[in-house]
Amino acid sequence: MQVTYEFLFKGIDVEDVDFIKKRYEELLGNDSPQTYWLNDTHWVDHSHTRIPDPVPPKKRKKYSQQDEVMVAHKTGCARTEGYYKISHQEKHGYLKDFRGVNERDARDAALKKKVQISREARSESRRWQNVLQLMGEDIGDLLKFNQLKFRKKNLKFAKSGIHDWGLFALEPIAEGEMVIEYVGAVVRQSTADLREKKYEAMGIGSSYLFRIDHDLIIDATKCGNLARFINHSCNPNCVAKIITVESHKKIVIYSRRDIGVNEEITYDYKFPLEDEKIPCLCGTSACRGTLN
Repeated sequence: MQVTYEFLFKGIDVEDVDFIKKRYEELLGNDSPQTYWLNDTHWVDHSHTRIPDPVPPKKRKKYSQQDEVMVAHKTGCARTEGYYKISHQEKHGYLKDFRGVNERDARDAALKKKVQISREARSESRRWQNVLQLMGEDIGDLLKFNQLKFRKKNLKFAKSGIHDWGLFALEPIAEGEMVIEYVGAVVRQSTADLREKKYEAMGIGSSYLFRIDHDLIIDATKCGNLARFINHSCNPNCVAKIITVESHKKIVIYSRRDIGVNEEITYDYKFPLEDEKIPCLCGTSACRGTLN
């Protein structure tokens, strides 16, 4: 009890504040039912209150190997000797690890800030989802879509074992999360038919036409994003869903299950049945053999 309530008598120092903030960020990143109340809080920096009395004197600088490299000035003062060249060994002693330390500190600070922003964004999103979950599915989809725009998933395209290029996850993706929006030019059915014939005449083997509804189609052949590299699978880990955002229909890819790092993103193309079959190369145990 004396250790637990020591801060009431002696205050808190900089180290205590750092440990409390670190623990707060860890709990904020967890979705534990015991810490749900943290979603309604925000961290506010607090000045340290443990000030020793009397204040201890500053420690004198310890002797280091750098002192051996320093040149002893003849007159005892560098200002009276003007400019002169020094060897690389002497420079190394003066500037040892100076640049590396600054770069590491900058990287660590940027990474820490990025993690903090990401955690606050997730906390804010969970708070709004709890408020709006009873107001209808469309509002929930809109909230998730805004969350996707704010914190995009870390993805990459690379050579795929299914077909040509594929899309892969660079971070764990939980079940039910929005992975990526299928972006392209929204055209009518008649325009899409003309474009498909034009692509075949130009020798473009693959066209990326995704139907929104009976009238509209998204063409990502020449203008799109990484979503067009997603391959078909008969047992996919994602599903395509059409949502309406501000009266505009959008195609968004959702995760059907948890997706691991470096796992390929796939969904079922659901091509209509045709006489001319397209072979499927997904290689899963549930493979139907053809895409159509």
